[in-house]
Amino acid sequence: MRPSLLFLPTTLFTLTNSLAIEKRHTRAWPASIRSFYSAVYDRLSTLPPETLSTLTSATCNIANPSMPTIPNLPPVTEGLTLYHVAVGRGTQNYTCNPTDPNAIPVAAGAKATLYNTTCMSCLAPVAMSKLAASALAMPTPQGETPLFPAQAFVSGQHYFTGPAPTFNLHTNTHNYGIQFASLLSKVPVPENMIVPGQNVGKDGSRPVPWLKLSSANALSDTAPGVLQQALGSDASPVKELYRVNTAGGSPPKTCDGLAKNFEVEYAAEYWFWGSTGS
Repeated sequence: MRPSLLFLPTTLFTLTNSLAIEKRHTRAWPASIRSFYSAVYDRLSTLPPETLSTLTSATCNIANPSMPTIPNLPPVTEGLTLYHVAVGRGTQNYTCNPTDPNAIPVAAGAKATLYNTTCMSCLAPVAMSKLAASALAMPTPQGETPLFPAQAFVSGQHYFTGPAPTFNLHTNTHNYGIQFASLLSKVPVPENMIVPGQNVGKDGSRPVPWLKLSSANALSDTAPGVLQQALGSDASPVKELYRVNTAGGSPPKTCDGLAKNFEVEYAAEYWFWGSTGS
């Protein structure tokens, strides 16, 4: 088997059999990514038992994560450790002045369902890098319904509380905390990384910028800070968040022909970094 193909069944087996360090790292193997491996799946039947045993022995070790980055995106603050990784699938929301076709659309928040991909991000970063693009090709999820035909574990919801980006990781089955954030850095996706059919939406929407976000200081008198302080049991250890490997979500250049309020579908990876370990 060629080395490039060996990676595929290895990833398939390690992901479908990985042991989670904590419940929030429960693996999820979406059907659309499963199809990515279909071309080599039949090769597995030809492998000797000892090889299959090796492939299925991996555990979900998130001690040495490798988050994607691009030039000018500030690094994770030293001392923080990975807390959670999720793929978000939803919409970026915008407003327009319908009386001025030359007006530029104005961002008006976002909403997305977040899916737990913590183990995938560490065990199979190459497969993980393709997941947002695959998610964008799927219908927009509603509530906590699965994004893919196969079970995918919902981490929570992303939305805005006033001006504050909000990441609510409290569901009926777990409570990983609620995070209010503020923008630290916004970096456009380099032109050489924009690929139609991959991170460009079917509507032609380009990938939204990559972001570094900060958790709100509990002592801050800003709106996010006040909200974070009142969380109580929903408080999160997350200090920094990143939005990377974005797909779609950018608006047209002008408001020509657009409604006063409109949405653009997108997907992205969200990496959560905390101070208390994973």
